[in-house]
Amino acid sequence: MKTGILSIGLLFTSNLAFADCKVALEERLKDDLNLTYQQFDQTYDAGFRLLEKSGCHAEAAILIKRFISHNNSKESSLTWHLAQMEGLAGDYQQAVFHAKKVLDPDEELSGSKMYWNDFVLGNIAFWNKDKEKLKQHIANIEKGQSFKPNQINLNYLNQLLKHFDLSYKQALSEA
Repeated sequence: MKTGILSIGLLFTSNLAFADCKVALEERLKDDLNLTYQQFDQTYDAGFRLLEKSGCHAEAAILIKRFISHNNSKESSLTWHLAQMEGLAGDYQQAVFHAKKVLDPDEELSGSKMYWNDFVLGNIAFWNKDKEKLKQHIANIEKGQSFKPNQINLNYLNQLLKHFDLSYKQALSEA
């Protein structure tokens, strides 16, 4: 009997959270489409990040898509954040689709110290549940870990590897 009551309680709570996310998205759609890219994507208390902080990842993805469309935005960080929100929402197929769009075909020619493609491909490997590829991309980034952004991305991918059997959202929240 207790299990049934608990299940009903959890279902009710999750439906409330879903409803709250839908309401929050409608509110964000009223104002956020006219924010600057900087305000929408690079500010931690505005734009899609307000939905992200509330755990409304699917709605954050919708908001980012609408922002890109509304503003004809070309910034790759928007597409990357869209992929991350889709991953956090559990939509790995769409996360992979959008993540592939931010790969830099000229990364090796650029001379950059950043191992961006390995970071993105490491996330894709996680979403595809390919542990060996994830390990391979981690090993590549380890070569450049003296560059701080690579160290941050290495920590992120190691978190995914450590919690490989969990969802993307759970793996990243297990700190």
